[in-house]
Amino acid sequence: MNKTKIFIVGSSGMLGTELSGIIAKSDEFELCTSDISDANGIDITDEQSIRNHISENNPDVVINCAAFTNVDACEEEDGYAIAEKVNGFGPGLLAKVCKEQDVVLVHISTESVFGDNKVDGYMEDYQPYNPLNGYGKSKVVGEEQVAEVMGGIEGSDFDNQNPKMYIVRTSWLFGPGATNFLAKIIKYAKERDHLDVVTDEDSSPTYILDLAERILELVKNDYKGGIYHITGNGHCTRNEFAKEILKHAGISTPVNETTHEQFERKTKIAKIGFLVNTKLPPMRDWQLMVEDFIKNRFQEE
Repeated sequence: MNKTKIFIVGSSGMLGTELSGIIAKSDEFELCTSDISDANGIDITDEQSIRNHISENNPDVVINCAAFTNVDACEEEDGYAIAEKVNGFGPGLLAKVCKEQDVVLVHISTESVFGDNKVDGYMEDYQPYNPLNGYGKSKVVGEEQVAEVMGGIEGSDFDNQNPKMYIVRTSWLFGPGATNFLAKIIKYAKERDHLDVVTDEDSSPTYILDLAERILELVKNDYKGGIYHITGNGHCTRNEFAKEILKHAGISTPVNETTHEQFERKTKIAKIGFLVNTKLPPMRDWQLMVEDFIKNRFQEE
């Protein structure tokens, strides 16, 4: 059986690393990968670089994990200029080349494209975007660029289905590494006598392993091209997330309730940003994801 060849853009990030590890052990997929930070790797902001790498590697599927994720830096002119290139116009160039070469594209996006604080969450076809910060705005540009290449979007499905392209929105990722919320909460809880964590930010924690596996299922099962939401099942506040983390880590540091008003931050954050999945089988509850990761994989760095 021929394996499906997958090319990962941004392979050194948390999601790219997880996908690479799964694919390396798979009987169904084969990895041909590059990294945006590698001097010899693909440059998502350069159409010729994209064209050269895809032609050379001849993948069946490209998964775009590359992103500029420094949310606060995106509020500055220089930072947003980078974000707009990497998160916005880059995915459009990638989609253009993938379409020309008949390659399936999976583009990773975020709940930050929304900012309406919708109490019942956001389904795949929700409009308008209305991002509250520069990072979200740059990711909106990326989604719009991909959709334009595919001839527009009807509901949450692309008009053009050949080759298939997917926009996968996700939220509050955690997994191996010291920079995500889960790792920081454990670190700070061991250093301080209490934590102050906000109750006015609500979304869905997502274990990077579950996200990676579902992305590969999306490709394997040949779902219709369009927008999909992949997150942990259910949603919570940052405060509830922190308490769940410490419960499974066996740490008793108190977690006090606070709000964003108590912190000086120039970046606006949506109070309610959870995504509703109506197109794929349900994921595990986010609490089970947290327990699984902490008990089986978490290592302090």
